[in-house]
Amino acid sequence: MKPVQINDLYTYVFLGNLKTKGDRAVFVGSVAEEENNAYRSVLYTLKNNKVSPLTAYGSETDFVFKDENTVAFCSNREKEKDRTFLYEMALNGGEAMQTARIDRDNASLIGYLSDGTAVLSVQELMQPKETDYDVFDEIPFYFNGAGITNKKRNHIYTLKDGKLKNLTPDLFSTDSIKLFDDKLYVVGDEFVRKNSLMPALYVIDPITDEWHTLIEKDELSIHLFEPSADGVYVFASDNKSFGLNQNPDLYFVHDDHVEKLMDWGYCVGNTVGSDCACVGGNTSLIHDNILYFTTTVKDHVELYKYENGFEPVYRSEGTIQSFAFLNDALLLIEAKPAQRQELYEVKGDETVCLSDFNKDTDTSISIPQPVEYTGYDGSAMTGWVLYPKDFDKKKSYPGILDVHGGPKTVYGTVFYHEMQVWASQGYFVFFCNPHGSDGGSDEFADIRGKYGTIDYEDLMLFTDTVLKAIPEIDPKRLGVTGGSYGGFMTNWIIGHTDRFRAAASQRSISNWISFSQTSDIGPYFALDQQGASMDSDPEKLWFHSPLRYAKNVTTPTLFIHSDEDYRCPLSEGLQMLNALLECDIEARMCVFHGENHELSRSGKPVHRVRRLNEITDWMNSHLEKTEK
Repeated sequence: MKPVQINDLYTYVFLGNLKTKGDRAVFVGSVAEEENNAYRSVLYTLKNNKVSPLTAYGSETDFVFKDENTVAFCSNREKEKDRTFLYEMALNGGEAMQTARIDRDNASLIGYLSDGTAVLSVQELMQPKETDYDVFDEIPFYFNGAGITNKKRNHIYTLKDGKLKNLTPDLFSTDSIKLFDDKLYVVGDEFVRKNSLMPALYVIDPITDEWHTLIEKDELSIHLFEPSADGVYVFASDNKSFGLNQNPDLYFVHDDHVEKLMDWGYCVGNTVGSDCACVGGNTSLIHDNILYFTTTVKDHVELYKYENGFEPVYRSEGTIQSFAFLNDALLLIEAKPAQRQELYEVKGDETVCLSDFNKDTDTSISIPQPVEYTGYDGSAMTGWVLYPKDFDKKKSYPGILDVHGGPKTVYGTVFYHEMQVWASQGYFVFFCNPHGSDGGSDEFADIRGKYGTIDYEDLMLFTDTVLKAIPEIDPKRLGVTGGSYGGFMTNWIIGHTDRFRAAASQRSISNWISFSQTSDIGPYFALDQQGASMDSDPEKLWFHSPLRYAKNVTTPTLFIHSDEDYRCPLSEGLQMLNALLECDIEARMCVFHGENHELSRSGKPVHRVRRLNEITDWMNSHLEKTEK
């Protein structure tokens, strides 16, 4: 069978944004194109269990149903500067028809009122636009994936008879908007200098411009909300017990008060890491006036509903990117273990695959094998190992430890392109979910003030267990890699052990002091996660900084960073790079221009391929494939 190759990225189809109305389902499919160095996204429709393409232009990443027979979306097919166009398209065939020109360059469609009025979200700059300068006077002044955001605000507009009407104050910015029964439900904040970490929830009458506050600012941290016929379901937390990463509980907002319905205490949504899921999806919806939502459980995603209590609906052994109901049948965009995404229908205890976007019978896929190990506190934990292609027990192989980001995310058993590439090239690849990961209790995820201690112990205990269980892995030919929190851990690991012969640190943190003042989330994230600031306890920030231990590093290290990564800024990697080179340790950095923190997941296709080539070549050059 064929090995998984780096350029296979161009053959995958990424699915998401599944929505239904009447007897039709519509979703987005996207492919990476090498020639254009971009993603080509089109709409697909499902009718009578048959999947068919609906659009062909290649830029439709989201849409709404205007009615049961029509979808609508914003785009700029005319490629006019500072313009967005509204299109409508009949589901029974025909071309997309332009219905409005919007004199804004980044409008997106929220939905329609019952009288046909369109509701739009538009990002606007509320300070003079300059070509040679940027002015910063608030935080955040930039944000990962959004670029420079100083005085930029997400406003809500209505569009009727070609006329735009702004519903929001100049300095108000919406974080999320939902339309239900001709009312707009909005989480957002009006701020000067500093935005709130707990913005308010409002309901707006778009006809009368009347606003009503449902949840006051700074009262709750809202994870998600869903309006219903009786009120608004809200998953939220007060962040008092476990800080910013505290899991939410379920609340219900009546007209005049907020009621806590039930403790939940676990995450909501899909936090399983993947480099094969770059189209959006949904975490929740209301069906027959019942709330449905997804949650990550250890290493997979499950679907629940709330109806006088929480009830499990469907357990995926992999991930659920998006879900919807079609004539009471549950549809899923799901990635099953060791597989990529397809569209499924749930029938009883079984799922029926309705698409064949990513079926591949000719490629050698390594199935993740569980490895039970004991965590730092004596608890039973599970990790996984991918065996190399054509594994031979008589041979010796190199291994790569891969550390996930977050830290409050998880690794699961779904197809992970980069790991499969390495397995096909003759590596054992092993990974786990140490303390600090998602998918469990708040207590398990809470590593505030402990970065690099108990999580490091877990990772080393896991590595010890893997090496003991699989003697075919050569302990003298180990590599380690990871991105974001995984990059932090890679930097930390090489400063605390010399057991790894090669390392690839990606979009990392090296210095909590500098990170706290340069990252888009730094001013509050560093304080929350380390329990210290430059004023209160700079020594604690420095203790948890890998840069402090750079003088101990002997491992040749590759650094991957992007110059528009405002989450883990380029300066974090540069500090480690300089420290290693100053100590005459072999090091190399590859900087990707125009990319941000999402390079490995949704960056430009050519850049994603170059990144993976950089890491793979680095491992190949330092972990020679010699036999015993």
